[in-house]
Amino acid sequence: MIPNRRKRDGFMPWVQLVLDAVIISCLLRLVFWFRFQGPYFPDQIPFSDHPFYFRLFNFMTLVLLFFLRQYGLYRPPRTTTFGLESSRIWKAAFSSVVILTAGTFFIRSFSYSRTYILISVPILGVGLCLGRYLLGLVVMWVDRGRGSQRNVLILGCNEHSRKLVAFYQKNKRLSAKAVGFLDDTLPRGQQVDGVPVLGKIDTISSYFRTNLDIHEVVLAVPGVPYETVLKLIHDCEKDLVAFRWIADIFGLITSKMSVAYYGGVPVLSFTDSPLVDWENRFIKRVLDTVCSFLLLIFLSPLFLLLAILIRFDSKGSIFYGQERIGEDGRRFRLIKFRTMKTDAEAATGPVWAVKDDPRRTRLGRFLRENNLDELPQIWNVLVGDMSLVGPRPERPFFVSQFKEDIPRYMARHAIRSGITGWAQVNGLRGNTSIEERTKYDLYYIENWSVWLDIKILFLTFFSRKNAY
Repeated sequence: MIPNRRKRDGFMPWVQLVLDAVIISCLLRLVFWFRFQGPYFPDQIPFSDHPFYFRLFNFMTLVLLFFLRQYGLYRPPRTTTFGLESSRIWKAAFSSVVILTAGTFFIRSFSYSRTYILISVPILGVGLCLGRYLLGLVVMWVDRGRGSQRNVLILGCNEHSRKLVAFYQKNKRLSAKAVGFLDDTLPRGQQVDGVPVLGKIDTISSYFRTNLDIHEVVLAVPGVPYETVLKLIHDCEKDLVAFRWIADIFGLITSKMSVAYYGGVPVLSFTDSPLVDWENRFIKRVLDTVCSFLLLIFLSPLFLLLAILIRFDSKGSIFYGQERIGEDGRRFRLIKFRTMKTDAEAATGPVWAVKDDPRRTRLGRFLRENNLDELPQIWNVLVGDMSLVGPRPERPFFVSQFKEDIPRYMARHAIRSGITGWAQVNGLRGNTSIEERTKYDLYYIENWSVWLDIKILFLTFFSRKNAY
């Protein structure tokens, strides 16, 4: 008898669809009352105009549901974090308002209030996010009560598998639980991060026969022979267990891959960044331009003060320009406040900054530890050389080395470089692992969103680890 191990979530997209439709319909009526019937706006509309808006409610609901569907929000939810789900909801809401606002210009029989449509966007965004969050809590509570979470067996206990365990433990709404490791180097019964070692990897078939509650297997062992991988896949499939693997077991640094079919031939490729889409690049560039312009104005007194202090602190120029490699391998001149002595690398050539670096000036140490030396790069952002958030640009000397030694290092240059980045706010700056830094940069590129940028900018104010 074949055990029924499949965890199907076919009913959940329908629950989400109905819930979203109800939330959208209710919120549109709430905004209608706020705009036209509440005490907050002086101009009201006659009762005879109400049916025009009631018909608009239905159309807006359908348009927004369409965009929610286009952004993948009616797929099984157990593989999507709440943060990613929220960013997609906001993108769907903004896409909807653009279409609806444009559509009102072509309607001659009735003049719709564009203020009403614009007010609806933040209300719908917050309401849908809150609805999804509460639904996730309910589903998590039901799964916990029924004991119906996905049980995951991990092959290999290493850094990657432990990060996966931590991810499952942190994201409870995914209803996934790591039940154990199969590992050839650790004794059976040992606990790793609260998860037991259940035996050797070659015992997987017998383990399936005695444990019918395993729904998914993740391979995290590096250097596994091709034939062994095929056997593991076969063992999983014959017992209806989903098989997944961590990309780095093939020596690749990536977080996402996709499969396309050309003439029936499956072709594996790295997933494109959301910034491949022109609208996302446009949004990011507009935000960079507006924010950098305002920051230059707002911070001009601080720029002046720091310039005076640098001039009196040590001999040399106020600013320091250095050639860096940016988007698509283009070279540009990065501007910083000078924090080191003049001709600091004259004797050594290009070298990394280290802790308690003797080349720093007295003021330079303070500027570096508080990220103030990077402020002039706001000008680089304004002129389009850089972005506020992105992979940190490196000097040509180091790029020529890293691209030979670090897999996918040059993939960091698919987007504009940033003043700050996901790697930097996680402490990967200065003389730290380039391989780890590349992993974080690629994660950012492949998972970009406006909200991730906002999160990184916020964390930058508190990120001082390895700032020297």
